[in-house]
Amino acid sequence: MIKKGLLFAITITLTQLGAMSVQAQTCQSLLTDLSRYQVDAQQGSYRFANETGTAVQDIPEAQSYSAYIRSARAMISARNPKATLSCELTTGVSALLPGKPTQVADYVAPFELTHPNNQRAVLLIHGLTDSPFTFHSLAADLYAQGFDVRTMLLPGHGTAASDLKEVDYRDWKQHVRYAISRTASDYSEFTVLGYSTGAALATAEIAARRPDNLAALVLVAPATQSHSKVAWLAKWLDWLPWVDWVDKGADLDLAKYESFPLHAVTLVEQAMADMREARLPASLPTLVIASDVDATINSQSTYQLLSRWAQTHTAPLALRVYAPTPIAALPDSINVTEVAMLDGVIDMSHIGLLNPPEHTYYGATGIFRNCDAYLDDTAAFTDCKTTDKPYFGERSEVNLAQHRPLVRVSFNPDYDPMLTQLITFLHKAMQ
Repeated sequence: MIKKGLLFAITITLTQLGAMSVQAQTCQSLLTDLSRYQVDAQQGSYRFANETGTAVQDIPEAQSYSAYIRSARAMISARNPKATLSCELTTGVSALLPGKPTQVADYVAPFELTHPNNQRAVLLIHGLTDSPFTFHSLAADLYAQGFDVRTMLLPGHGTAASDLKEVDYRDWKQHVRYAISRTASDYSEFTVLGYSTGAALATAEIAARRPDNLAALVLVAPATQSHSKVAWLAKWLDWLPWVDWVDKGADLDLAKYESFPLHAVTLVEQAMADMREARLPASLPTLVIASDVDATINSQSTYQLLSRWAQTHTAPLALRVYAPTPIAALPDSINVTEVAMLDGVIDMSHIGLLNPPEHTYYGATGIFRNCDAYLDDTAAFTDCKTTDKPYFGERSEVNLAQHRPLVRVSFNPDYDPMLTQLITFLHKAMQ
């Protein structure tokens, strides 16, 4: 019989050994050990959050934004199994943060960049399975143009994919409402930029409660409607205890979940339904940035929504769309910019719009490559991850059939012209 003291010592030793094995890795080395992908996908090594604290922050209405960021950071540190993993990446934001980022938690946590005595801000809201790391390039570029920049963390994110099973739609709405209302209180004028699900949540909130000092809205790859024909079934299947995961990935991407719980589908379906029903204030300048061949979101649904808004919109309404072939005509009141050719890329993906080609992690020669299309084929997966001559494009059936190996493009060769249009739009809206 093992004595309690000895058992305690063994437990502590095993915990320390586990921590040592994690600490021996870095966010970069996890990706170079290709054997880990299938093992971690099968075992769910990083799929489940630590059972410490709660998955949803409590947000007092009067809480300062700096206090909100500290609270989010504490939750990430407690629940993210990779939180303390060594990670030192050079990003646009990393040099602007108060302390040098040294671990995963530093990159996935929400942040704000502020100028002294500035009264113009941009609030950035990320998408499903993502984190504020999505904005590490864009935030720095906006900051360089004189804007204060804030990011927020949607509940269930920044930790592990299992936490998406612990939140409900009201949590998402409450946090988005807080971030928008807090920013409205703190600045004379501001703009909200939402990406994917963040765009849907921002649209619904602003349609219901537009702050008087909200100057503009930017929607990047807005989640209007999924390509899936059966996504609507998720809310019914979510009640079945033996059906809980849509995808089980390795979750080695430092900032984005690769596993996908069924409950998350029910949440985003509600967000998309609310966005499709939303009636934007007619006087709100709005810019949409999207890919016509988006494999995640049905771009036709986005065009239909824009056309409906155009019927009553009096403020500028613009669309920048990445389309290999011309899109169908939209109302003349929508200022459409079509980008057909992209240097070194077949076409634009849902996940690539906001990252420049030189992005340290997701860029053309970045550390991470999205090769999930080949996860069940070891040889093809290895080739996709290691080849010197990959094809970059959206993960479509056509591209997968014609181009091999295909990396789902996670950067935008047109980033600089897109940024120029965005900054011009923001300066005009917030004069």
